[in-house]
Amino acid sequence: MGRLAAASFIALFSLALAPACSAENVGAQSEIVGTWRGNSECAVKNGPCRNETNIYRFSVIAARPGWFSGDGSKLVDDKEISMGPLDFRYDPTTHILQSNTPHGVFRLVVDGDKMEGALLLSDATVYRRIHLKRVK
Repeated sequence: MGRLAAASFIALFSLALAPACSAENVGAQSEIVGTWRGNSECAVKNGPCRNETNIYRFSVIAARPGWFSGDGSKLVDDKEISMGPLDFRYDPTTHILQSNTPHGVFRLVVDGDKMEGALLLSDATVYRRIHLKRVK
């Protein structure tokens, strides 16, 4: 194989492996990115969980196509208290936005301007039900 052919092959192979900015990725960005507000309700009775008003701000993780940073907070006495950021993976075929944490899994289904889902404990118990709507 000549140098030009080898260089062309390597360039094409690299492009095929690169995480492209596909229409799927661009669509996911516009579907997820922004501020979402809603509430979460405790699903486990007699525990430390409390119903909350939540705000999530989702942004793209540029180095990881299909991944988003979700910075969550709760409102207490009309003051926003940060719960910290989580990395979420988005599956455009199922519309599921998911973050695996040491304590469980946040799983949200994106449907236009609303997200519905739950925080599942490591044993798959639904700990918290989450309902969000896009505000911007």
